Amino acid sequence: MSKEIAKVILWEENEKEYIKKFYDLQFVPRVGEEVYLKKEKWKVTRVEHDVEVNEVNVYMEIIKKVHKDKPSNS
Repeated sequence: MSKEIAKVILWEENEKEYIKKFYDLQFVPRVGEEVYLKKEKWKVTRVEHDVEVNEVNVYMEIIKKVHKDKPSNS
């Protein structure tokens, strides 16, 4: 008996291009969870599972870009 691997695709909400694809992800983020990806923080807005093709679509919106700010000494 073979284990079929689900494809997990991360999408930016309201965009047509995907951010990243995973084929062997150990867990799927839930709605409301924050994800750190590509040096940015994202919040999961919805998750759709297409059983027919064994695919999970995770839609996210960017929270903010994460960069190192220099502390200002005034």
